[in-house]
Order: sequence, then structure tokens, then C-alpha cells
Amino acid sequence: MTSQEQSTLMDAMLDGEISEADFLRLEAELSVDGEVRQAYYRRLQLELLLEQFASDESDSPSKHLPATAGPGIRRGAWLAGILMTIAAALIGIVALPMWKTDRPNETIQVSINQIGESSASGFAVLSGQSDAVWENESIGNGGLVPEGELHLLSGLVHVELFSGVQLVVQGDAMFSIDSPMQVTMRKGRARAHVPEPAQGFRIKTAGGEVVDLGTEFTIDVDQDHSSVTVVEGEVELRPREAAVQRLQDGEGLRLTADGTIADESSAQVDLVGPAAFQDALARRQSDHFLAWQESTQAVRQDPRLIAHYSVDPDEGWSRRLENRASTEGRELNVELASDGAIVAAERTEDRWGRKGGGLDFSRMGSRVRVTVPGLHRGLTLMCWVKINSLDRLYNSLFLTDGHEGREPHWQIMNDGRMFFSVKPPNVQELSETEVERQVYYSEPFWNTSLSGRWIMLCTVYDVDQKQVTHFVDGKVISRHSISEKLLVDSIQIGAASICNWSEPMYRTDPNFVVRNLNGSVDEFAIFSGALSENEILGFYQTGNPNER
Repeated sequence: MTSQEQSTLMDAMLDGEISEADFLRLEAELSVDGEVRQAYYRRLQLELLLEQFASDESDSPSKHLPATAGPGIRRGAWLAGILMTIAAALIGIVALPMWKTDRPNETIQVSINQIGESSASGFAVLSGQSDAVWENESIGNGGLVPEGELHLLSGLVHVELFSGVQLVVQGDAMFSIDSPMQVTMRKGRARAHVPEPAQGFRIKTAGGEVVDLGTEFTIDVDQDHSSVTVVEGEVELRPREAAVQRLQDGEGLRLTADGTIADESSAQVDLVGPAAFQDALARRQSDHFLAWQESTQAVRQDPRLIAHYSVDPDEGWSRRLENRASTEGRELNVELASDGAIVAAERTEDRWGRKGGGLDFSRMGSRVRVTVPGLHRGLTLMCWVKINSLDRLYNSLFLTDGHEGREPHWQIMNDGRMFFSVKPPNVQELSETEVERQVYYSEPFWNTSLSGRWIMLCTVYDVDQKQVTHFVDGKVISRHSISEKLLVDSIQIGAASICNWSEPMYRTDPNFVVRNLNGSVDEFAIFSGALSENEILGFYQTGNPNER
């Protein structure tokens, strides 16, 4: 990109008239070229300064300038703090401000908000589920519990509120997490363990409130009654239309829906507590892990599999990552990928909880170097990954060295979209628009609520169907047609990196762009050809530790 093109794109961005394609081009330039960043900082500084001088004279910016500020551009010195913050953010690559307001102070505020802290929404985390079926919800283990009323049709779930309250809920149940200290139940059964820092936690029902004074109680709510029993400690029952009652170990009462005390006492709900629930999940996970190991042995015999990388937690220190795809029963012309060479990545816990069963790529320079020979009619890439954050423009999953014709690149953008491309060999004959269309972006799938959670990602390049399909946790999130002009029917990989990008190894320039994944991987597979949707869903269900 020439300096004139850069200048034109910067003007278009600051005027709010830049196209998405041009914005991505400029963003890429900013990520790799310090001189372009400096040019942008200077242009942004001038833009902000001009807007300040154009503001109403009654609120002249000169009133707010330091007395030592000189004429011309030096009057922008008071913007230095803002610009330094923006510069630091751009080096880490965040979204650039793409609009202006009529009031310059608002323009500055927008810029600051763009580089503010990440945010999420919720009061609790789902820490386990057993045979859980939700209505209109899809909550993964470790995910934030959504706001509003939830309907658990059947099964058991373990919810951890930010206050420290541990809640086991049994379906059929309708409830909402109103705050770290309050839950509303319309129907269903629950058992709450309340630690000392969370004393005062309450469950609201139609007939009144249950306020915990420590430590554990059960509740059973239907349309007519709310039955409360103390397992251990003490609770305060606050009916809407009756006097407050205190209950201690083993005692129970029933509230009517109209807020009075029923004549009969309640019996304790037969529902496991959080500790027993997690112990049962661990036993089931152990059985599921053994089933996964057996299925993995079968997958390794698949003649389409050319690479299957997983870390042996019982292996001592080693920088070799074995390709476990089997050579038995394969055609003579089918070559497997090499074993991987681990660089800088560190052993970490895998998705099954085994120490040393995964690789953490967050350390600068981390990658696994591999060589994949041959030509492939279609491609399926699949991995189990735990992402800490998407703190760079491109977050690598699998990239060939450089990016030549017929070679694939698979990564995640900083806005949570999956990126996949196979570069056509005739790229020099294509228009700029056609070149942009060789990249197939998924819908955004990742946000901060998924930070630290294991998920399965998969992308399929299907030559016969002429389409690219992105999957998350076994489900299709986007499909893209491949035009005849962009279709690559023989993909080559060669030298490549898992979770980073390596430019050709013979280069002598020590500078490099930061693309290593800030996260961990514990299984990575490459298939020559396109797997079906049912096969991918099967891999997810078999390999998901939380699948029940």
C-alpha cells in the first residue's frame, strides 16, 4: 500500500466513510507497520485539534490549554495522554474509531470507550449439568448464566453465584438469578449451600422469601406452595401475609402461594448438594473419558486423517508432539504429516483435567512446527481450544509459512470471527474484490464470557460442494459458497505452524507480527477431504467432557 493510499484510507476512516474492506486493509497495515501507526497518530491528533478549535467560542479550547503551549501543533500537547492511550491500544490492535460526533468532547470520549476494559453480563456461572435440557437456551459449562427467567425442562444443574452461594437446581424449574444475593423461583426444586460471606442470600417465591442465616436448605416450589426445609444452620421465612418464622436444623414449613403458612410442615427435598453433585459428575466424566479414548483409537484409523496431535500427560519433558494418525491400511500414495516440534509452548491442564495434557501458547513465540506433504482435495481442520482473550488482530490456529497459492490459513479475528482462506494459485489475475472474497469469515462466535472455556472449532473446505463451513461445538455457525474462479481443488500445506504464523525460515529480519494464540490446545486434527456435519457433531459429543 502506497503512502497516498494510506492517507486516503485514513481520511475516509476519520470521516466515517470507509468501507469494511478498506477498513480491514488499513487495520492490517496498522498491525504490522510502526510508521503507519505513527502517521495515524499524527493525523488523529490533528483531527482532534481541529475539532476542538471549531467548537463554540464560548468554550474555546484555548481556555483549557496549558499556559506554556505555543502556537500551531504544539497546542495539541494537552492531547498527549489521550493519544498515548490510543497508541498503546492500537499496538495491541483494538477496533479503531470509525465515526465522529458534532461535539469534539464526545469524539474523544468515544475513542476512550473504544479502548476501555472488556465487559460481560451475569451474576453466576454454570459449573456443571447432568442430563440438563433447557428451553430456548444453550448454556455451556463454565458459561455465565443469562439474565432473565430460565426454564430448565429436566435434569440437574449446579450454579455458582458470585457471592459464593452454591445452588443445585432440578428441572422442571423456572428461575432467575436477580443478583449475586437473590434468586427468584416460580417453580422447581433447589438446594442452596450458603457460605458465611453470603449470609443474607434469599430466594423469592410467590408466597414470600427465604433468607439464609447459614448454611444449607432445600426448597420445592409449585403453583400452590413453597416448601422449605433446613438441612443445616438457620433460615428466616418471610411470608407475605404472616409473621416471620425462624427455622433451624431439620425444621421445615410450607408457604401458600397467597403468602400464608400452610397447616402441614414440609419434608426435606431429596436433592444432592453441590459437593455430591460434582463427585457424581467426576465419576461420569471418568467413564466418558474412557469412551473417548476408545473412539479416538478408531478415528486414528480413518484413511482421511493425515494428522492427529494430542499431548501425552505421562510423557516426561519433550519438545516432540507425536502425530498419532495410524499408517495401517492406507494407500501407498497417502503421506501423513510429520510429528510436531514444540516451540516455547508450555504444558498445561487439558479439557479432561489432566495435568500436562494440553499446550499453552500464550507465551510469546509459542507454536508447534509441522510439515504436511501432498495435495489434498478438500480439507477439514479441527481442534479443542481454550481461549484466554483475543488480544491481537489475528489469533492463529493453523497457518502455512508465508501464504502462497493453494495454501490455507485458519485463525480468529479480534472481533470473534473465524477466518479461513485457501489462496488461489492465480491470485495475480484476480481483481481486488475477488481477492477479498477468498477469505471466508464466520459470524462472531467468541466473546469474553467464553474466556477460559474449552470449545471445539472446526472448518471444512469442501471442493465437491464448493463451500466452506465453520463449526463451533459441533454446530454449523456459517456457510459460504466458493466461486468457480476461487475454487482450489488441490490444497497444499507444506511447512506450517499450529497456533502461530511463521514466515519462511530462511528470512533474516528478526521483527515479526504477534499472532500466537493467547490460549491452550489439547487436540488438533487434519483430514484430507471434507467431513460431514454428522461426523463433526459426533466428534464433539464423544470428545466433550461435559456431554452427558
